[in-house]
Amino acid sequence: MRPIIVIVFLFAMSLLLASCDSIEDYFDEDDDGATQGGSGEISTDTTAARQESQSEQRSTDKIFLDAFDDFSCSANWTDRDGALGLSPHSGSGTCTAEFPGEPGNYLITIKIQTEFDGRSPYEVTVNGTVIKQGEYPLSSSLYCDCPLDDWRSVCPDKDVTVDCGTHALKPGDTIGFWGDEVYPCGDHGSYAKWHGMTFTPVP
Repeated sequence: MRPIIVIVFLFAMSLLLASCDSIEDYFDEDDDGATQGGSGEISTDTTAARQESQSEQRSTDKIFLDAFDDFSCSANWTDRDGALGLSPHSGSGTCTAEFPGEPGNYLITIKIQTEFDGRSPYEVTVNGTVIKQGEYPLSSSLYCDCPLDDWRSVCPDKDVTVDCGTHALKPGDTIGFWGDEVYPCGDHGSYAKWHGMTFTPVP
């Protein structure tokens, strides 16, 4: 009986060893056919696709040019109620900035700050060509009847976004803003206050 047990044991061991050899051969073959991704190498195709994706992302991002930080302005502009506005009785003023984005078509908008006591005239230009001009709307229908001692609560300034249209732009184009002060209500008036311009890519 003992010899039979020994024979069965030896047979089982031989099957186990054969199974281990088969598993090892399988993984060896799988390693031979594997890619080199685990080594940290990146294929040229992958790099190109990533760069193209980043370029597309840049081309679809909105660009905001801040009136205070991104424009070079004539000396008579100052901070007026949180916006860039003209100093009283200093006349008209201009600001310019270089467009920093990729070449393409962009919807241009400007954020202005309207006042109750005047409609400041303004112009937006690209490379010296006027693309938008007009007068600021009033912030309140009270107009000159707004109480001067409580105007901030009764007829406060209001931010308004003005659509300047879609235009073809390229890096380095000169973006310009011109504004003038007006005094229809006496010694106090409107000072062409504004915050900046936004450039939204248009496919």
